[in-house]
Amino acid sequence: MTAIDAFPVTTHPTETAPVPTTGRVPARTSLPACPQPSRRGSQAPPGRTGRLALARAQVAARYGVSRRRADTAAPQVAETVAAAADLPRSVLDVQLSHRSVRRFLPRPLASSVLPTLVAAAQSAPTSSNLQLWSVVAITDPARLARVARLCGEQEHVRDAPLLLVWVADVARVRALAARRGRAVPATGYLETTVASFLDATLAAQNAVVAAESLGLGTVYLGSVRDAPEALAAELRLPRGAAPVVGLVVGHPDPSCPGRVKPRLPQAAVLHHETYDVERQLRPVAAYERRMVDYYRGEGLEGGWVARALARLRGNGSLRGREHLRSALTALGLPSW
Repeated sequence: MTAIDAFPVTTHPTETAPVPTTGRVPARTSLPACPQPSRRGSQAPPGRTGRLALARAQVAARYGVSRRRADTAAPQVAETVAAAADLPRSVLDVQLSHRSVRRFLPRPLASSVLPTLVAAAQSAPTSSNLQLWSVVAITDPARLARVARLCGEQEHVRDAPLLLVWVADVARVRALAARRGRAVPATGYLETTVASFLDATLAAQNAVVAAESLGLGTVYLGSVRDAPEALAAELRLPRGAAPVVGLVVGHPDPSCPGRVKPRLPQAAVLHHETYDVERQLRPVAAYERRMVDYYRGEGLEGGWVARALARLRGNGSLRGREHLRSALTALGLPSW
C-alpha cells in the first residue's frame, strides 16, 4: 500500500485562508477537433456474445484501459451490462417509476451489483474531471447498527443489504499535492466544496438509476448529515472528506411496494425565459389538494405546504444539519 492509498497526510498547507491574487484569468484553450462519426451501415442488433463485447468495450473506454483489462478495472460489470440488455425497462421508465423503498428482503446482493453501481456512478458528469467524490460501501451488521444510531435509528439502515455513503472528497487531491510539494489552497474555497457535493450527488443519482434498472430498490439518506463529524469518525474519513448522502440498496419487499409520490406540476417548476413567482401559485394550490389525498392514503393528515414550511422553520427542524457549515470546517472543508 502506498502513502496515497492510506492517506496518512498530516500537514494541511491548503487549509489556510487563501491570499487574494490579481491578474488576468487565463483564457480557455480552444476545443479539440471533434472525432468523425463512424460511417458503418446499419447492422442487426448484436447477440449475447456481441453484447458482451460491446459492454466490455464500454467499460474499457470508461476506465481508459484495453478491452482485455476491462474485467480487471471493473469486475463483473461488462457481464452485468450485457445481461441488462434483456431487461424490458427503458431509462425513462425507470426514472418515472422511481419510488423510495424502505422495506427489503433479507437477501444478499449479487457480487456484481456493487462494481456495477460504482461504474454507473463514475459515468456521471464531474466538474473539470476533478472527480471530487468517493463512496464507502457498508455491509457489516455491526457498523450498520452504529451508522443507524447516527441517522435517526431508521430500521432500513440497520437492516440494509448495502449502504453506500457518498462522500465529498478533496482529500485525494490534497494528498497528491502533498506528495509533489504543491499547495492547492482552492480546495478550501466554497466553490470547491459545492463542486464536490455536486460531483457526489450526480454520482449517487446515476447509481440509483442503475440499481433500479436491475430491479433493485433504493432510498436516499439525508440523515448522514445529521451528525457528520461522528459519521466521518465511524467511516475513518480523512480530513477533507465529508458525508453528502447515503443510499440503501436491496431487493424490495413485494409486500410493501410503496407508491410513487406525486411531484409539483411542471407549471410550478418550469419557467420560460424568466422566472415568474405569481404564475406558480395556482398549480401549487392544485398540487396541495392532490397531496392531501396522497398523505391521507398513507395514514397522515395535512398536505405538502405545511410539511415544507415545518421542515424549514429552523429551531431544530433540520435535526442538527443547521450546523453543517461548522461541521464541514471541522472536517477540513472550510468553504471560504
